[in-house]
Amino acid sequence: MTDVFRDPTAGWAAMLVVLLPLVIIGSGELEERLRQRDSSLQRPIAAVRNWVLPLFAVWALVRVLFDASSTNPFVQLIASGLVVALGAAALAALAIVIERIRDRGRDGRRSVPRLLLAFPRLVLILVLAWLLIAGVWDVDLSAAMTALGVTSLVVSFALQDTLGGIASGFTLLADQPFQPGDWIRADDVEGQVVDINWRSSRIQTRDGDLVVVPNGQLAGATITNFDEPTRLHRVVVPVQVAYVNSPTDAKAMLLAAAESTPGVLSDPPPNAVVVQIDDPLMGYEVQMWVDDYTIAPRVKSDFGSLVWYHSHRRGVPLPSPAQDLFLWDGERSAAVGERDRASLLRGLRTSSLLDQLGDDELDQLAGAAVSARYANGETILDPGDDDMVLIERGSAQLTVDIDGHPTPVLDLAASDLATSLARDEVLGHGVSVVAISDCDVITVRADAVGGAISRSVDLNAAVEQITSSRRRRVHRVVRRARLERDAADAEALVAIVDAEASPEPGVDGTAADRAPTDDPGTS
Repeated sequence: MTDVFRDPTAGWAAMLVVLLPLVIIGSGELEERLRQRDSSLQRPIAAVRNWVLPLFAVWALVRVLFDASSTNPFVQLIASGLVVALGAAALAALAIVIERIRDRGRDGRRSVPRLLLAFPRLVLILVLAWLLIAGVWDVDLSAAMTALGVTSLVVSFALQDTLGGIASGFTLLADQPFQPGDWIRADDVEGQVVDINWRSSRIQTRDGDLVVVPNGQLAGATITNFDEPTRLHRVVVPVQVAYVNSPTDAKAMLLAAAESTPGVLSDPPPNAVVVQIDDPLMGYEVQMWVDDYTIAPRVKSDFGSLVWYHSHRRGVPLPSPAQDLFLWDGERSAAVGERDRASLLRGLRTSSLLDQLGDDELDQLAGAAVSARYANGETILDPGDDDMVLIERGSAQLTVDIDGHPTPVLDLAASDLATSLARDEVLGHGVSVVAISDCDVITVRADAVGGAISRSVDLNAAVEQITSSRRRRVHRVVRRARLERDAADAEALVAIVDAEASPEPGVDGTAADRAPTDDPGTS
């Protein structure tokens, strides 16, 4: 009995008869559970159960129990299959690890280059090949390694530039100064990184062209990454303003244009500094912050357009051409640029409501009116502003602020009158007038408008009707937005449809509040 336990053949026989079936059954149960959970580990477990364990059993039976020679072709074939099966299971398990590492880049963390991820797989394949050739088939690789070394030396001299680029690619991938999706500048190339491999990097420029840059060139270049460490980027625009303007007025005009430019951040706020003092002009530098470098050209363009509008509205003239230096008269030019009362009076008469007033009353309104030009997207009247505007040219829109989002209420065209409507105490929302195209407007002060309305019964009634109608529109838009926001079931959705299909009473239920919602005459 003691001799049985000391015999190594008996141990192998016990393992094949008892232990191996248990392992096969256990791996089968594990594979089924992984399949039910749709786990990625099912594939390597299935390879071990279906190929590794049976081939190992055959190899152990022939090699150990039957004492077959390791040089026997049949034994070598079985061992080769076993090595290949082990390699397939190991590669399947390694693929799962590599996929999880690759998923880190999708979570916002820095991704690992694909070349580095492929390196462990390459090492594993080389080890398996060495085991198969030298271990199983007993082939001496020393002569082949010597020949390979001499050949590699010759090839390295012939391909030293290419190999240098490959080495630079490895260095670039290890250092990771940028990754796909980043916007970079490398010497004369600027664009978004599309792909990085072991030899070159592909960069798409603003013109839509794809530039392939060798990694050797990038390794020696000065690289600017506009997305690292943050996407915050400062856009600097030089602007020249006429010398007659005080720096305070000029900076206020430039900052107002910067704050109105789409895409410019309020934190950090824009800044304007003086960089040149030289009659007949002063040079300023406007610094604006954006969180996306790709919009920098558009921000510069929009800012330049808004500077022109704000310059004319605020009376801060830009520099005149140099040949007009000795002919320019600031006061006279400013006076010529202003509209006279007769021109303003003709503009006010384009409104069918204001045309009801007498000449004296219209003349008083013209004396309290100023003309201005607004660009698309600029706010003409802020919430709570009591002034009245007349759209001479272009189109505008009444918008109500709901949860920080401007929502359209009513479109305004040429000859329409508009006020911002006083802030509603019940709803707590203010209404603005925003230009939706380039607009020429006449703004009349609130005190002059109030006096004219109080002296004209017809005008007072018409303005009240328009104001009530627009206020009902605002109420309906706000209520609809609240219903859409709070709609969590079918009843809320039905309420939205009913609110749109049926006329809605006013806030206090008066007859005026039940008037049609369409504005008569001037909208």
